[in-house]
Amino acid sequence: MIRSTLFLLFVTLFVSPVLAQTPQAPQTYTYLIYHKLAPGMTIQDALPVEREWRAINQAAVDEGKLIGWHMMVKQMSSNPNPTEYDYVTCIVSPEMGIKGASPAAMAKIYGDSVQTRMASLQKRDRQTAPVVKIEVWENLSPLFGAGFRPDKQLNVVVDFLKLRDAQTDWRPSVTALTRTGTDLTGQKQLAGWGLSALVVPNAAEKGYNFAQVRAATSLGILARVADAKQLENSRQLNRTFEVVRQEVFRFEEFTLRPSVSK
Repeated sequence: MIRSTLFLLFVTLFVSPVLAQTPQAPQTYTYLIYHKLAPGMTIQDALPVEREWRAINQAAVDEGKLIGWHMMVKQMSSNPNPTEYDYVTCIVSPEMGIKGASPAAMAKIYGDSVQTRMASLQKRDRQTAPVVKIEVWENLSPLFGAGFRPDKQLNVVVDFLKLRDAQTDWRPSVTALTRTGTDLTGQKQLAGWGLSALVVPNAAEKGYNFAQVRAATSLGILARVADAKQLENSRQLNRTFEVVRQEVFRFEEFTLRPSVSK
């Protein structure tokens, strides 16, 4: 039910991807959708369902309704409750709202059985990996290299952050971090970097209200500090923000922008 509502209204992270946006691009939003596998189910059981959602969302991307969709499988987490969820799907939208594929595009996928096939998809979705949590994020500084595309070889590290002092003006830190992100993506040390702010639900019990996303082929790259400027920016991040949770994902399924060749 949640998935059908999101599909009709239009849902979306980040960081994701999020995906394939340049610093000059308009504001975007990410719907981060958390899934927990039903008892006895595995990621392999969820893939057919998510691949069907990928096809639907690819149609919306092709029509310019969405920026992207991707599925990320959790690899590691500092969360003391590791069973909270198993994977996330992200939909990135050019506005804080959801616009799905047109009826004509849906007919190309399902023919004259759109309603029947969608009902079946939603049922299988709930039975395989129901949605347990949804968050909407405003993407503040998404940076991705030219021709960026999600890839199964990429590690995606997400730092969920909170301000050390709620009264702090965090914007200067974002500016400094964006400069560092620009340098690292320009030097191809990172495939992508981004900072997002939690929009909803946003309350004290969440424990975090920002997220830094870094995509790289090796986790070792994330541990290196290339120069003094980057070291100072890292220190500024630590002075301004506290890492509440860190999670590592891998891309599993994803849409592509029409301008990116397959």
